[in-house]
Order: sequence, then structure tokens, then C-alpha cells
Amino acid sequence: MTTKTSLWKNLNLVASGLYRNETTGEYYAVKYHGRARSLENLETTDRKIAERKARAWKEKLARAVAAGQQIKQDGGMRMGELLTRYVATRGTISKSTACSEAGRVKKMRTLFPLGMDAKVSNVRVGDIGSWLSLVSVVDGKLLRAGTRNLFRAFARMLFEFAVAEKIIETSPFDERILKKARRDQITRLIPSRVEFDALIFEMRLPRGQRSYRDETARRLLLARNKAAADCAFFLGGAGVGQAEALALRWEDVGTDEIKMLRKKTNSFFRVPMFAWLRPLLDRMRSEAGGKAATGLVFCLTRADLSFFLQRACRRCGLPNFTPRNLRAMRIKRLWEAGVDVKEIAKWQGHKDGGVLILSTYTEVFGSNSNDYSLSQLRKAETAHFAGVVVKEDVGGSASAG
Repeated sequence: MTTKTSLWKNLNLVASGLYRNETTGEYYAVKYHGRARSLENLETTDRKIAERKARAWKEKLARAVAAGQQIKQDGGMRMGELLTRYVATRGTISKSTACSEAGRVKKMRTLFPLGMDAKVSNVRVGDIGSWLSLVSVVDGKLLRAGTRNLFRAFARMLFEFAVAEKIIETSPFDERILKKARRDQITRLIPSRVEFDALIFEMRLPRGQRSYRDETARRLLLARNKAAADCAFFLGGAGVGQAEALALRWEDVGTDEIKMLRKKTNSFFRVPMFAWLRPLLDRMRSEAGGKAATGLVFCLTRADLSFFLQRACRRCGLPNFTPRNLRAMRIKRLWEAGVDVKEIAKWQGHKDGGVLILSTYTEVFGSNSNDYSLSQLRKAETAHFAGVVVKEDVGGSASAG
């Protein structure tokens, strides 16, 4: 005889209050009364008949409740069923959010200490805390604070959903006990000019492939390396994100400026045709058909770009620089050259006048915070004493005239 616990493992939610047994194909109706639950086998595999029977059964239950009769109950909702119902309400979220949330749902199903057959009403704050501890460590390493906070937010929303559905009266999630993880300190690695040049050279002509015997395979591999190197040089030269660079089309590359599409806001911005970018784009345009060139400028994926960049970093014995680090390198150089931060922000597609640039990249403008403070002090002193004659009085102290 099938137990209630094993039965629920095979039930899939197909409509509100209607479930289908994966094994037998039979439909079941469910009705909740506060924390309790009634379950009815509709004894049919036909969806329309099941829906009609479910409505009749629920009306019968409602009449029985109104008459004060005792209702046969199957206990409270289980965790597995709660997850199924929660996921069923998330159909309007984006694909990327749904993909990342599916991973958290899987972690809940496989690692929750009480298991999926536990009643939701029996879950306590310690059980949620234990689950968060389990999912926060992978291969003995603690996940980043941002990732851990995503698991925490998922648990909070799940039990808030249970409260909203009147499955439980109060959520077992306690903000005071299950506190947010503090954000990790950001360390931005910025390649120097020498390191950047070495990386581009290594990506174009990898040392392990310079004596490749199979000429055809060697040419194909070098072509892929060349495409990744061209894109990496453009990121470091233009100071734009990889999403914008990989979406760039030849129709948007002009003589004096480059029209870029900012993916986050779906709006266009313009980057000057810097002198160091012109030779690269002229050569690439010539290879793509000259003035008649159309389509994408960089024909590779984000995964390919990261793969070739990381391999070049390892071979050169350098830190694991990312495409974002190459972008930050150009922003830093422009700032060090004295370019107005508002102009740098405009070339990034930002409309905040440089607020984001200053808040995000300030810590990389100097090799450390002391270097940055000293550079700002020198600028302040230079501005103060510009055009001012410094006089020395009898006592040896200086005064501004």
C-alpha cells in the first residue's frame, strides 16, 4: 500500500489545488484549512474530468465546514510541495534569474536537513541556518558573501510565500539570527602597460604553439587566438565592457568615433577613435572587406575571450586578469592623464557625471590607499599655490602673498 509520504514524492502540481501522479497518471485534489490539508484521489487520468471532480469535491468540503462537520485531514504541507508551489508562481521572472534560482531550489531539495517530507510548520530557524551553512561551502571553500546572501534571500522569500499562502502563521526565518553576510572587500587587479602588452603578444602567438607541426591546425588555432587578442586589445584600449564590445558592428565604427550600445540600459553612447585604436580597427576592417565590411566586428564568444585570456595569464605568470580588469586599466590611465571624470563617464555610457566611476574605481587609481591620498594632496597643493608667491618672514615661516 502506498503511504502518504511516498505518494507526495510522485505528485506534480498542474493547476491550483490539482496534482498529477507521475507514476499512475491519476489526478489528486488538495484543499488547505489553515495549517491542515485534505487530499482526495479523483480516480481519473483525464484532465477535464479531474477538474470537474475537483470542483465538486471542494464544494462538498466547503458545505461540510459550514455545517461544522469534522474534516478528514492529511496533516500540513510538506517542504517538497511548498517548493513546487513556489516555483509555479515564478513564471514571469527572466531566464537568467530562473536559471540561478533553479540551482537554489535544487540545493534546498537535496541538502535541507529535515528533508522534503517534513511539514513546513515543523521547520525552525535552526533548520534554515543549518541549510545555509551547508550551501555556503563548496569543496571546503566559503562562497562569496554575495552568493551566500542570495541563498539567504531565497530562504526568506520561500517562507514568506508560505505565510502569504496561509500554510503557516509566522515565518521561521529570523532576520536577527540569520544575518546577511558582509560584503567581501573588493580587490581589483589592474595590469600595467608592460603586463598588458605581454598578454596581448602571448594571446596572438602562444609560446606553446609557435612550433606547431600540423600547419592547418596551427593556422586555425592561431586565428582563434588572434580574434581573442584583438578583442582584448580593444577592451584595454577603448575602456568598454565585453558585452558592448562583442555587440559592436562595423556599421557603427566611424572615422572619429565609435557608436556603442550599452547593454544594461539598451541605449547608445560614443567612444572617441583613440589614436591607439585606429591601427587595430583599420587592419581588421581591411581583413573584413574594407569599406563594405558589415556585421559583427569581433566574432567570438565571451567564453572564448575569457578562456584565451586566462591561459595567457598563466603562461606569462601573471594574476588572473579578467576582461573587466582590462577595462579598468584604460579608465585608470585616462584618469591619471588628467581627463575630466565626467568625460570618462560619458565614454562609458554613464549618465551620472562620474559618480559611478569614482565610487567603483577610486581604490585602483593608486597602488594603495596611501598612494591615492598622497596624489590627491599634491593636486590640492598645486592648485592652492598656482600663481602665488611664497614669502618667508624673519622667523623662517612661510606665508602666501
